[in-house]
Amino acid sequence: MTLIECFTEAHIDNVAASLRLRPEKVIFVGDMEEMQKSIPRYEKVFMRRGLCLQVVMQDSRGMYFEALCRILNKIISEEDACTIDLTGGGEMVTMAIGAVIATLDAAKRKNVRVERFECNHSVVVDCINGNRILSDMAMQISVAELVSLHGGCIRTGAYQPPKDCESKELDGLWKVIAESPKDWNYAIMRLKEFESRSESKMRISLPMRILRQSVSDFEGKEQTVRSLLDKLHRNGVIDDFSTRDKLEYTYRSDLLRYCTNKAGNVLEVKTLLEGRAAEENGAPYFHDCQMSVSLDWDGVVNGPGDHSPETRNEIDVVLMHGTTPLFISCKNGDIEDEELYKLNTVANRFGGPYAKKMLIATNLDRKSPAANLAFSQRAKDMGITLVEEAAVLSGKKWEKRFKKEMQ
Repeated sequence: MTLIECFTEAHIDNVAASLRLRPEKVIFVGDMEEMQKSIPRYEKVFMRRGLCLQVVMQDSRGMYFEALCRILNKIISEEDACTIDLTGGGEMVTMAIGAVIATLDAAKRKNVRVERFECNHSVVVDCINGNRILSDMAMQISVAELVSLHGGCIRTGAYQPPKDCESKELDGLWKVIAESPKDWNYAIMRLKEFESRSESKMRISLPMRILRQSVSDFEGKEQTVRSLLDKLHRNGVIDDFSTRDKLEYTYRSDLLRYCTNKAGNVLEVKTLLEGRAAEENGAPYFHDCQMSVSLDWDGVVNGPGDHSPETRNEIDVVLMHGTTPLFISCKNGDIEDEELYKLNTVANRFGGPYAKKMLIATNLDRKSPAANLAFSQRAKDMGITLVEEAAVLSGKKWEKRFKKEMQ
């Protein structure tokens, strides 16, 4: 079977039918210059998926109705059976396809299907008889494939919680943060200042005499750190063996250790694990969940000796539901206006028209009600959903927030 694909700017639309139908040949009809930029990326995705198909590009740039009809008629007449995907078709192409189909004899017409996708590529509409059916396979694109389709790549190496980690493993630590996100940020800064003097990162041992000699304003900081360690111990994050003369404690897991490396880490991990936990009909709602996604814009990662400038951005969390990505920025402290612009730019660049955008904060504090209102309006104008009360969300409320955003 041959697939005739109406090329569009939405890269996911250009590959969805091929991934679902697995044709022997796909003929892209569109602007040759744009296709030559994009289709090599599609072919790499096809190859990784094990699709052995012939890819043909047919230039239709600048053509009007009659010329398009001639091209389409020639293609259809030369193929034994074909499916035309109208998901990305413009008005002129759609009109030409309709005219060509109308001229086919009954025998040829039986071998031609015209379809388009709806609802996150999960519903197929038969454009000839109007039938709407669920796709015979759930269309799924990974985060890496999504970025690749849009011309970028993911720089590997970022920490990802093990697949068997569950959100409940953060319950104790989350209680500490929920009490006061601002206090958490300040206390973690002081803790990291102390821990930078420890040789081990899991079992911390810090004699007080060394800290007194090397830490400025030691007495004030010591009180903050000891108070934090007491909370972490009581909530099962660490085993604390500290004495008057020494700070000595052990983190109970690598995950909890990572969450205290920086003030914002725990919110990122919490968001990721809640995304993993979301379900629909007993199956994971998001099939691919990634954290600390470092995006290289041109898809070329420079080698160690290459100091050429690169454009890179990091997105805290990306969740994939079918072919729809949810780009999430997590903020546990002050939020600058620039964060909205960065999230909007990156999501549009690598997610295309289907991208969803969310900014999750434990406490939105913009100094005044007017500043909060202005920030919220700016986010709304960019299509970014604000979750301002993450510190008090329960597991089910996280799931509801995610699913509502994906509608």
